[in-house]
Amino acid sequence: MPKNPTPLAAALMLAFTAGMAPAQVPAGASLGALGQPGPQTLRADYARSHAVISPVVHADRRVTFRLNAPEANNVRLTGHVIGPNAHWLSKDRSLPMVKGADGIWSITVGPLAADIYDYGYLVDGVTAADPGNRLGLVEVPGSAPAYYDARQVAHGDVHMIAYWAKAIGATRYLRVYTPPGYEKGAQRYPVLYLMHGGNCCEYSWTDQARANMIMDNLIADHKARPMILVMALGARSGPSEGLEPVSSQMEGFKPPAGKQSNYDPGNLFEADLLKNIIPLVDERFRTIPDADHRALSGLSQGGIQTVTIGLRHTETFHWLVPMSAGAENQGDDQFVAISRDVTEHPDALKKNLKLLHFVVGDQDVLHEADKRLADLLAAHGVKLTFQTVPGMHEYKVWRQGLHDAAPLLFTAGKS
Repeated sequence: MPKNPTPLAAALMLAFTAGMAPAQVPAGASLGALGQPGPQTLRADYARSHAVISPVVHADRRVTFRLNAPEANNVRLTGHVIGPNAHWLSKDRSLPMVKGADGIWSITVGPLAADIYDYGYLVDGVTAADPGNRLGLVEVPGSAPAYYDARQVAHGDVHMIAYWAKAIGATRYLRVYTPPGYEKGAQRYPVLYLMHGGNCCEYSWTDQARANMIMDNLIADHKARPMILVMALGARSGPSEGLEPVSSQMEGFKPPAGKQSNYDPGNLFEADLLKNIIPLVDERFRTIPDADHRALSGLSQGGIQTVTIGLRHTETFHWLVPMSAGAENQGDDQFVAISRDVTEHPDALKKNLKLLHFVVGDQDVLHEADKRLADLLAAHGVKLTFQTVPGMHEYKVWRQGLHDAAPLLFTAGKS
């Protein structure tokens, strides 16, 4: 401990050495050592807010959410944890929470089916995350481990690769999953390029969907062929989060030249994927570098990219798994229109594709639109399968989709 520490510094050091939570710091400790202007005291409700445990999963699978917001007038729970009301067509996509005398708002929902649920808050109309839960997820466990849970099996690794995206003009990350045994072996592997949705980034498939754990379990159970997963940033411009200043926030920003849509032919991400990412992955990792051993999949925005990029480039990808292809707020036929050049000339699809497998939730507003696209392709003689999964436009569907589709990829007799 440094000589003559401030009361707060001393309390924090004692907390960490004794295994205490920072919430147990004395309420009267000074904040001066943390760069605050002048001597201050720690408000009593600061300590209380850090002592709030939320969410709490009960034995009967009900879940209690709590938020310390003593000055708020209205706090509501949002997210797919609230059930059908979370659907984007619902009039009210939230549930009211109740304020206690201590300023802590709470609500209990359920009992819920065993699964992983996203949630958040509306505080006086402003969207807010749970300060004690960075991912905004709560897992309700079942009586046995789920297919997405970490089991005592051999685990693969997730690599974080920084690269220069020439087409976009920014440094980006790739998250690359290598299967168990990759590091010590010499075997070459097929590759699944796995795209995220429109509201997140290259790490969402691991952080929110547990793609690596799903693959570990499938491989351990001999249900899926060991494969490499590549997760790229599918947004059309800018660097990965935390690598550079956000270009669009800088005065005088001009987007890079070229087509800016994530979906139109020749867009910047398509160029990055085909001309930069795939060659980089084939150089850095032990891949089988041909279309027979290369798949493309993605959710929501990534589903559209799978449909558009994948259908246009069957010389590059012979396996396609679009999930919930579309954007709920942009019209349900958008990808039918931008894929018309392909669907009207399906010869390459019929010749090259080994798998075209659609996945969509039965309550997703995009279900019928995805079905129309699948029916249109089928009417042109393209072989495909269409899987409906219980759920809305949510990771519950996409986790299940990856679990069910991975065993179909690179299978004997097809590859």
